[in-house]
Amino acid sequence: MQSYELFIIFAKNKWVMYVYNLTVVISDEVFTQWQEWLQNVYLPTINTNKAIERVRVFKVLNVPEKHYAIHHETTSPAQLLHFIEHTIPKLLQQSAETFGEKVLFWGTQLKEVKSEE
Repeated sequence: MQSYELFIIFAKNKWVMYVYNLTVVISDEVFTQWQEWLQNVYLPTINTNKAIERVRVFKVLNVPEKHYAIHHETTSPAQLLHFIEHTIPKLLQQSAETFGEKVLFWGTQLKEVKSEE
């Protein structure tokens, strides 16, 4: 396990957001099933996990394939790390068992550095 230096930062009377961006590439042949899995399995699992305060799903527009970005947002870097280490691997394993290589994921950890709000 990597060592992480974690900080909670308070800026402009607002907690800074930490985001786990999970990019997904979905094959056309399983796209409908993946949407059902996202709605019926993935999102309910995330919503029962109190570490994540907000989940947003975006369609990536500048690529021809079906790419999506799922943002998992929290104000706690420790909770985000716990989520990445414990919840995400189970969901990715379940996806691999269900869809094989027809659905591919990669994740990126982000920290908000400026907000216009």
